[in-house]
Amino acid sequence: MKSYVNVGWSQEFRLSKALLVYGESSYNSYPFRRPFVTLHDVIHEEGDVRLSAAQLLTPQILHTLLSSMAPTPPIEVLPEHVLARAAETVVWWSPAQTRMMYFTDRGGDAALRHLNGKLYPHPALLFKASGSHLWIRALPCNRRPASDTKLCMAPYWNCYDNATVCTGTMRIPRQKSLAAIREWEDSFFNSAFSHAAGVSKHTRYRGGVLAMWKQLQGKKQFPTRYLLPLDQTLEQFVTSDDSSYGNQRHA
Repeated sequence: MKSYVNVGWSQEFRLSKALLVYGESSYNSYPFRRPFVTLHDVIHEEGDVRLSAAQLLTPQILHTLLSSMAPTPPIEVLPEHVLARAAETVVWWSPAQTRMMYFTDRGGDAALRHLNGKLYPHPALLFKASGSHLWIRALPCNRRPASDTKLCMAPYWNCYDNATVCTGTMRIPRQKSLAAIREWEDSFFNSAFSHAAGVSKHTRYRGGVLAMWKQLQGKKQFPTRYLLPLDQTLEQFVTSDDSSYGNQRHA
């Protein structure tokens, strides 16, 4: 069997592998119940084509096949603030700085209206973006972290205990290059913080996170003593792929 495709010049493609999908037929579910997939080499013999013995398709084999089909990411010079880079994932840190914050005015909440659109000092932050997901932690010191650096809870609404950000109305950058880093940060801080995400404790500040931001309004430096320390290290943050909206109770 031969297949041809017009790619601007004459090119012959030969069928080399086949995937077969199995499952129990059911009128109540679509397409099958308990499906599984087998992978077969395609054997060409004197004009005839047949399939080799079946090999169960595993997630690892599927990942290899998909990786071979994915475009090769461009070669880029990594700036100093980038900590890790993969085809779909980038991890970077952002130095402590002053940023504007926005809060959803919950139907006229005077406290949130007073906080909205003001300048606040922020700690050094750690970001990870992969696909449409964003994770964020705070750093205990205003310098590039090492693999064993212990992280802190990001002191923001819309952030879960496992560092996942509820992106809500955030504009998700489409490009996957390092140029998207600035877009991710701008999108995070230009969106309105709207809810506590079920987190029981964002900060060590006695009055809680909103009282903390009220006290910090107009200040120049974020007191790192307000940060809530975690057992998670930078290496654990980088290698974790938990994108669920997960919470745990802090002691």
